[in-house]
Amino acid sequence: MGLSSSHSAVLVAIDWGTTNRRGYLLDTNGGTLDTCEDELGLVNIMNKEFYEAFKLLTTSWMEEHGPMPAVLSGMVGASTGWVEAKYCSLPAGLDDLAQNLQPVPMGSPIWIVPGVRTRDDIHTPDVIRGEEIQAIAASTSNENLLIVAPGTHSKWIQIKDGRIVWFTTFMTGDVHAAVLNHTVISQLHIFNSVVSPKVFALGVKTGYSQNANLTHVIFGARTRVLFKDLEPKDVSGYLSGLLIGAEISGALAALGTSFPKISLIGSEHLCALYRKAFELCGADCNPVTESAIGKTYIDIAKRAGLLECRYECL
Repeated sequence: MGLSSSHSAVLVAIDWGTTNRRGYLLDTNGGTLDTCEDELGLVNIMNKEFYEAFKLLTTSWMEEHGPMPAVLSGMVGASTGWVEAKYCSLPAGLDDLAQNLQPVPMGSPIWIVPGVRTRDDIHTPDVIRGEEIQAIAASTSNENLLIVAPGTHSKWIQIKDGRIVWFTTFMTGDVHAAVLNHTVISQLHIFNSVVSPKVFALGVKTGYSQNANLTHVIFGARTRVLFKDLEPKDVSGYLSGLLIGAEISGALAALGTSFPKISLIGSEHLCALYRKAFELCGADCNPVTESAIGKTYIDIAKRAGLLECRYECL
């Protein structure tokens, strides 16, 4: 993508996940001058050649604008990533992330944003890595928001006064894929990318009301096909509704009767499914239409003092 501004570039930021990554060239205000994305996520990096992959994405920017610091977030900081960036405890905001940046020990000005950790009411550990940037970017400093980020591992993140104060994770996408591809249900379903609204709604309502019996109602996806209540082509859509409904039920139960405004971030397709599911469950939500992700990276870099130095090479 070509440059969209004549402002000086001061920072490279990369949201580096498991399967893909997205880079941002940023000015001092957090404005995005250029972006670049590819599929060189963790699973596609051979022989731990992260530095080579980093240069592949950033060299053209460095050649045009000169050496500058880089801030990376996401699974690149996991134990299986480039360099492990430890976790911050709750509550966690920009200052906490900036104070715990993990340098990449190569003599280059590259830092990795830490993840965030917590324990739930039964002391089960939970973590986020990457979504902390997205959630803070989707909020403003004076907002009390509940951010829902659907995906392979769906995250529910509560933001108060610009800091993450609570979150929880659901393996919704992972379980959907596992059930469809690695259980007895895989023998019955026929791939269909079109989700029937009626079937999806049935799944959502069933999952929401039968959250405690989730493994039982998942088996029902098989028996509904056996007894002609469900077409094989609708199994995936029904299962999606089932798991999303159960996720919403579990999350809202954990939050109690009072919770802040719900906002969705993520892919357009998944956000549309979740928005419909929330409606079916009697909860209001809105998609995040604008995200200050560039400003969030810049704020972290400024608080860490990364923009005050001159860099000779990268």
